[in-house]
Amino acid sequence: MNKEYYIITGANGSIGQALTEAIAAQGQPVIMACRNLAKSQPVQQRIIEKTGNTDITLLPLDLASFASIISFAEHLSQESISIQALLNNAGVMNQHYSQTADGFESTIGVNYIGTVLLTRMLLPLMHPGSRIVTTTSLTRYIGKIDDTFFGAPPHKYKRFEAYSKSKLALTLYTARLAQELRPRGIWVNAADPGVVDTDMITMHSWVDPLANRFFRPFISTPQEGASGALYAATAPEAYGVTGEIFKKRKHTPIPPRVVHLPKALWLYEETGKRITEVLAKQPTSAPKT
Repeated sequence: MNKEYYIITGANGSIGQALTEAIAAQGQPVIMACRNLAKSQPVQQRIIEKTGNTDITLLPLDLASFASIISFAEHLSQESISIQALLNNAGVMNQHYSQTADGFESTIGVNYIGTVLLTRMLLPLMHPGSRIVTTTSLTRYIGKIDDTFFGAPPHKYKRFEAYSKSKLALTLYTARLAQELRPRGIWVNAADPGVVDTDMITMHSWVDPLANRFFRPFISTPQEGASGALYAATAPEAYGVTGEIFKKRKHTPIPPRVVHLPKALWLYEETGKRITEVLAKQPTSAPKT
């Protein structure tokens, strides 16, 4: 029987490490998809030593680069990898405006566009029973999808605004992909980790020392934050559940008011258009989005 791999993006981060360790402890083969290999290798080694699971592979993946995403997907295809679950965990919240290698604002480009492209490119390696779990955020409640989604002026960049937009967009994409893949028996869900003690909540300002002392002790650990995604990706009880948001062991359907936002269809179609335009400039082709 062929091995069924669990792929975790951003596996060297706080929640990513918790997910990798928990799945490795179950004896499952894991692929850690990480941008910074030097930073990730000690994490990989620690988890191998702690779990006794040597089937943990570290591969380069930079969601800010279409070329890197294509290379990652082509490598898995050439190795005939079969995917049991894709955990889209990687995410950024940049303090200042920057762009990806392909010209997208980086927070939107990494969290949303890169994740959409990766997911699409890995679908041929999935089968009935495969699961896709994408990390969303409480900030989706304040996110807005408007005409500036793909091209807000740099001087108007606000990190929380960009981050919340990217997480709302991922939630919308999860709902639509769940509908699309239901006939294939591939289950697609989102996971909300809540407020977790990670570097993501660092403000890079004078409030950080106060927050570290008075706020961090009361928020979730990475293990607690990872529990929803872990349950959605591995639990037998979650088999067949699709189009929902997991928080720990509880899950609820993505609300219709979110799914049917006025700009939801525009976002889906425009995302496909933008990705196709960039792919047309790449030296290799990829599945249509």
